[in-house]
Amino acid sequence: MFAVKLSRIVFSVFAGLLMSSNHLSATHYGGPPSFSKDNIRNSRGSNIFSTTKHSSSSSSSTTQDKYDPYANFLRLHYDEIQEQIAQGGGPHIEVIARFNSCVNLLLAETNLALSTNYKKLFKVRGNPDLLREAIKVVIEENDKLRDHFESSKNNT
Repeated sequence: MFAVKLSRIVFSVFAGLLMSSNHLSATHYGGPPSFSKDNIRNSRGSNIFSTTKHSSSSSSSTTQDKYDPYANFLRLHYDEIQEQIAQGGGPHIEVIARFNSCVNLLLAETNLALSTNYKKLFKVRGNPDLLREAIKVVIEENDKLRDHFESSKNNT
């Protein structure tokens, strides 16, 4: 009973501090809120040519992409996808296969098709929109994947 009251008091005090803080802001780095003034992590030497780990960029974004989970997935995980295609498979490639209606039976075929067409997929660095179109072309050029994709599209 005492522990429950104590945890409620601690929670209430913590929540009150968070709500009353004038300097609290989100970090946009996936971490907890930050009390720092500028809220920028290690921005030493920033310029238009600098890169950050786990970042990706895109030259175009449409309103439709905001509501398209596949486009968002490609945009958010571009670097991991590129690495896993180069390695011949991985969890991100499984997600791509599922988005393109390729079942587990065709996962090896999907991995092989994507990895053998690495150069075609990543002609332009950092563009998830072109990657999406290139994946579509690779699937259409592969007889097994194309036939399965077309049959699953007809069943829905």
